[in-house]
Amino acid sequence: MVVLLVVLSAVLAIAGLGGSAYAGEDDHQGDPHEHQHESEHGHQDKHEDEHHHEENTLSLTDEALAHAALTIASAGPVEIARQVTLHGKLQPEPTSVSHLRARYPGVISSVNVHIGALVKKSQVLATINSNESLQEYQLRAPFDGMVIAKHAGPGEFARDQVLFAVADYAQLWAELQVFPARIAQVRPGQTVTVTAGDQSAIGTVRSLVPADSGAPYSRARVAVDNQNGNWVPGIFVQGAVTVEKKATEVAVDNRALQELDRATVVFVKTAPGRFEARPVALGVRDNQHTEVLSGLDAGEEYVVENSFLLKAELKKSAAGHAH
Repeated sequence: MVVLLVVLSAVLAIAGLGGSAYAGEDDHQGDPHEHQHESEHGHQDKHEDEHHHEENTLSLTDEALAHAALTIASAGPVEIARQVTLHGKLQPEPTSVSHLRARYPGVISSVNVHIGALVKKSQVLATINSNESLQEYQLRAPFDGMVIAKHAGPGEFARDQVLFAVADYAQLWAELQVFPARIAQVRPGQTVTVTAGDQSAIGTVRSLVPADSGAPYSRARVAVDNQNGNWVPGIFVQGAVTVEKKATEVAVDNRALQELDRATVVFVKTAPGRFEARPVALGVRDNQHTEVLSGLDAGEEYVVENSFLLKAELKKSAAGHAH
């Protein structure tokens, strides 16, 4: 009886070992249908990737290229400026406006200028007969400028009232408000782009001074050249102050960036007349360029001007395939 039990145990052990070895062999070989399914699945993924790639690619004829008037640039390193935006007003220098009065009381005998007239230094504005000396004397412009106010007419009696105001607007000052949250970033010497509508001028922060009447901000003063007379005192302006510059390895012109299928893309030139809508990850930007973190390599050519035409054509093509 004991011998029989020992023999039975040995048989079971051998059978179990044999079964384990066979199972391992099955695991190693796998199901041939499963391998076929994986191969078909991989082929399907590759096909879908190629189809998606084709959907994001455009080929244009020479005639279409000429009509689109695209401009091409090469991606590469650009120094991008980080800026803060301030707001304020354009003002004349206080000493550039002169209010002229009669030196001696008397009757105004003649007036030689009108409001808006451009005058030269020492030009005669009016002639007055003095009541004290009974002699005639002349009131002259103190500097080159414009007559911005006139309160004098022939025959009027001049006492101590202002007769003329003459202003020199050849240089104006953008006085930009710097609130406490920005005060640590803005410093004298920083570059500023001053804009109002379509006009712009580049200057530097000359000084930071307290606001009038105890207002809770400082004023960053930026000189604006106005020799051509295009700027008007008193208008509201915006100032983009460059507070930091960052060197980037790859950057693109902002005009190249387009939104497509909820992604930001750049149209990359892959061959003559052939363009790919390439999704890109972006970093810092300024008013001209944006850093590209991934999706575009240095040296690759991309579309700058009129890239929106490629976007429209691509969407039109996708809509046609959908139908």
